Amino acid sequence: MAKAKRIYEIAKEFAHDDKEIMEFLAAQGIRVANRLSAVNEDTYNLIKAKFTEQPKVEEPEPPKVEEPKPAAETQPAEEVAQPSKKKKKNKNPQAQQQPQQVQQAQPGNNKTQLADDIDFDKLNVATQGVYKEAIRAGNEFITHYSASGTKKHPPFGAVIGAHLNPWGLMHSSKVVEPGDSPATYWRAVNKLTTAAYKKIQIFGLANREAIAEMRDATKEIGSDYVPREIFTDEENERFAKQQRFLFMTFGHGQGAINDELLALKIYCERMSVKFEQMNFVDYLTNPDNELNVKPRVPFEVMAEVITHSVKAFPRRFFFFQKHKETILLVLKNFFEWIDGYQKLKEAGAPEAKLQRYLELEEKFIYMTEFMSFDNLLRVPKKDVIPYVNAIEVLNAYRDDLDNPEALAKFQYDLRGKVMYFLVKPKEFVFLWQLGEF
Repeated sequence: MAKAKRIYEIAKEFAHDDKEIMEFLAAQGIRVANRLSAVNEDTYNLIKAKFTEQPKVEEPEPPKVEEPKPAAETQPAEEVAQPSKKKKKNKNPQAQQQPQQVQQAQPGNNKTQLADDIDFDKLNVATQGVYKEAIRAGNEFITHYSASGTKKHPPFGAVIGAHLNPWGLMHSSKVVEPGDSPATYWRAVNKLTTAAYKKIQIFGLANREAIAEMRDATKEIGSDYVPREIFTDEENERFAKQQRFLFMTFGHGQGAINDELLALKIYCERMSVKFEQMNFVDYLTNPDNELNVKPRVPFEVMAEVITHSVKAFPRRFFFFQKHKETILLVLKNFFEWIDGYQKLKEAGAPEAKLQRYLELEEKFIYMTEFMSFDNLLRVPKKDVIPYVNAIEVLNAYRDDLDNPEALAKFQYDLRGKVMYFLVKPKEFVFLWQLGEF
């Protein structure tokens, strides 16, 4: 379909009443405002499958009528030779005696030759069954993405976190992908951003108590890093960057996502106003016009980025709820590492010891990032959480840096208390590198 067609155009095309087509779309869960509404290509194909007449399916049935057969058997040879057209349709297996029929059958239509071998009634029923099954599956898919937190669809939180994709967000917000028009582009982005913002608010209200608990638990890590006078600028910058990373990994981030979506929405509205106030003659004739040269992100990329930001908040929320105790241990240890480094500097520790301490602290950060992938060093086995054991082993190494056997003991404990419980090869590779084997 070259361009979107309106309901009244489709009704005229398939010789059906436009109300009948609108009722059909409503039955499929597709809402249209009136007969002037345009539909996309998928909806058009759905209407076409429903209302396209299929006269070719019924054409082969008349040749199957067996009334002429008795007449051909009882009449003399002269009378049989006259209705030659009927004999062509019946395909007499003894057509070798009638060369005219053979010559006409060769250049003829293949559908006529196959009419006796295909049951078009069954084929038609099977085809309709396929359409009905596709429509049913489509309705279930649409219903799934249209979940809005009502009694009919209570698990809205799980839907937004696990199943939302750009198509689902566009469908639920009724956004049609814009063409080349920049004005239409910014209106579509604005509508998409508004829908994403509403979804986050609905999720936040549905889980406000758990989110408040999560916010309080990550409050310290989410606040601004306070530089310490005894640290160099590079050291303060290092710890500030790590603190920001931990909050982005384990904090809920709803406020930041809200701010970014609102900023994008405001920008879209400003661009829309510019198009309302523009000099359209200059826009059409001047290639250096601001609205012409203004770069735009492809709409499908914009939809994917917005969708990903919407999914990021629930993903972190559910991860925190599942691994709350381990995450709190991570945050507690992070500040203990910083405090321990400050004590070493205040005590005048040698530069080699300070450097080794920072190397171990970096291992702690790497290990935390590894665990945050939600697939490594976290699965309890035999009442053991390998990642917790790894933290304890690393802390023991940190507190025993003056012992020349500390590295050997660290490697021994890492094998026995952590690697013994792992089942994934990449976990072994990671810990093998971490342990400096």
